[in-house]
Amino acid sequence: MRILVCANPDLNYIDGSSVWSQTVTKILAQSDAELVDFVAKSKPERRELFCALDEHDNIRIIDGTLPGFWCGKKSARLLPEQMLELAVKLDNKLDYDLIVVRGYQLAKLLIDKPSLMAKSWIYLTDIPQSRCHFGIDDETHLQAIATGCKRLLCQSEGFVNLWREAVPNLDETKVSLYTPVIPDFDDSVIPVAQRENKAVYAGKFKKAWHTLDMARAWTDLSPATGKPQLVMIGDKIHEEPDDQSFKPAMINALEKGSGVKWLGALSREGVHQQLAKAKLGLSWRCEAMNDTLEYSTKVLEYGAAGCGAIINRNTLHERLFGTDYPLFANSEEEFIVQVSLALSNNSVLQKAADRIRRVAKSHTVSSRLQDIKDFLQTDSIDAGENVDAKKNRLKTVLVAGHDLKFFHGLQKRLEESGKYRFIIDQWSGHNRHDEQKSFELLLQADIIFCEWCLGNLQWYSRYKLPYQKLLARFHGQEIRLNYIEECDLKAVDHIGFVSDWIRQEAIEAKSLLVEKTSVIPNFLDDRKFTPRKKMGDARFTLGMIGITPKIKRFDRALDLLELLLESDSRYLLRIKGMMPFDYPWVKNRSDELEFYLSQMHRINSSEILRYKVVFDPPGDDVNEWLSLVGCVLSPSESETFHMAIGEGMLAGVYPVIWNRTGAEELWWGDYLVDNENQAANLIFEKRNIDLEAQAHGVRSRLQDKFPSVGVTKQWLSLFID
Repeated sequence: MRILVCANPDLNYIDGSSVWSQTVTKILAQSDAELVDFVAKSKPERRELFCALDEHDNIRIIDGTLPGFWCGKKSARLLPEQMLELAVKLDNKLDYDLIVVRGYQLAKLLIDKPSLMAKSWIYLTDIPQSRCHFGIDDETHLQAIATGCKRLLCQSEGFVNLWREAVPNLDETKVSLYTPVIPDFDDSVIPVAQRENKAVYAGKFKKAWHTLDMARAWTDLSPATGKPQLVMIGDKIHEEPDDQSFKPAMINALEKGSGVKWLGALSREGVHQQLAKAKLGLSWRCEAMNDTLEYSTKVLEYGAAGCGAIINRNTLHERLFGTDYPLFANSEEEFIVQVSLALSNNSVLQKAADRIRRVAKSHTVSSRLQDIKDFLQTDSIDAGENVDAKKNRLKTVLVAGHDLKFFHGLQKRLEESGKYRFIIDQWSGHNRHDEQKSFELLLQADIIFCEWCLGNLQWYSRYKLPYQKLLARFHGQEIRLNYIEECDLKAVDHIGFVSDWIRQEAIEAKSLLVEKTSVIPNFLDDRKFTPRKKMGDARFTLGMIGITPKIKRFDRALDLLELLLESDSRYLLRIKGMMPFDYPWVKNRSDELEFYLSQMHRINSSEILRYKVVFDPPGDDVNEWLSLVGCVLSPSESETFHMAIGEGMLAGVYPVIWNRTGAEELWWGDYLVDNENQAANLIFEKRNIDLEAQAHGVRSRLQDKFPSVGVTKQWLSLFID
């Protein structure tokens, strides 16, 4: 199952509701779920709760504020409306089997999304806890939620009864008791008599929680308590609209209160360590909360650590802990009396600790895990017919880049795996694109493939989403540009290099992690490029595919042609591709422009070359064009791979390659030359060979070294999660 936890609490603030969200996510991850996505409503920064989610391989924390979700805009903290919008976006992409929702406002918004509601478990504690307190629309909303959802999780029997009252025709099979959950704990604890003389409060600081009253009352304790310390844990201090003095007074009490030690926020484990040394836990709340239907997880944690606890006397607590529980307190006077009693009478305190501990044992993760597994098993029976369809759903690969000519053939082979569909974000330049379109495509992707590591990788590394894999291919020109330095390399999962020499250079120059890189040769399409019957004087025809930029060294090809023509007038040079002057950037670079103007002048003014250089237009007919050619030239100063060599060899044409960095590693020594004289000698040696035999030999040689199947498998292995 794939599960989304979309709960209103914020794990950057530590209180009972955020602990609940963390715990239910962990329990779901320990069940039979394949994947649990947790939506963080603000950027995950506080490690006290988030770190426990990071420990699970099948939990993904999704930062809901990421600008990639919101077309480049970033929210500090998501509103309920944004949480719902994000849940819809995620479900459209990932098609969850279950969505767990906490928060009344969020659940009300979900009513208008019946397809999401139908697969949602709803857990609400922030609803009116008595029917007499319902507002004008509450009953309508609760009926719609109960009718439309998959399951109602109830914190206590009181909530079960409330749902029954609110929804007379309630489907009882939807109602499940899901009481507070605490971590598993050891059977043995230190008796209270042997503990430090201190009490602990952990949680939010709020007026109705009597946190300020407890801190102030600490100075009034009986001398028999021996001046105990009050340890207060937490950092969520509420603003009180009806009492502007509360927050500053609370901060002052925490920082300067007599006998008070404020530890700030701690992880759940850190709180437990403090409780394990303390005698008493505090959970005294205002009288208005005595009719509550929910009970405090923190009280159970006090018991699990072996502490007694000061709690309110109310119907719920009497049912849980017994009417004779010894440490009830409902007023400030009772609070002071009961704390003094607890800290001066170990017998009474131990009785309270044992009583809470017995109740806590039925609220551990282990006991609740089985409940969750049972719920999932029941729900999966209804959804069983969709399992095969979900297993077979295609993953979406978003391909982004300005020049995708080297990717087209590879894409077709990857599609043949039957596991992927491809969408294209066509950029108009290294750093130019339709950003709105890119954001729209981003939300559809499982995998992002950046062809070239330029502005596309820089942009997608910034905006990729947590569940997406980001791959890139590094060709060569990137080494001279600064886009890699401006990328968020932590967001890049892997970069494939077309040759090892450029990989080594990039690792050193761009500070790349070796383990995030590999060498994957360019894909050479052995179906598209095949030997054809040679036309006319092909054995005397030299070919170049592309002569731009000037490092392609068109001048060397002309030098070679002049040398060959001195011995045999039948030699000819054919150029396939765009003319240099058709590239706008050439006109803007004086050195490039001057180079090509001088070469054209050289051809036109030479009686030898004027009729021996043919410019053929660009087009997807390179294989047919190669039937006119006997050898393909690669006179470049630098190439990280050079597709023309491979495509020519697949078409049965032997290459002549000027020696340069990486050439010997990639190709074969008998095709390498150091100058035009060596190139001419190589061509003369081959002018009488059997063209058909040559075609078979060079093609086989190329396929053995760069098999198309092998290259495809390498990329498929990176696509797999």
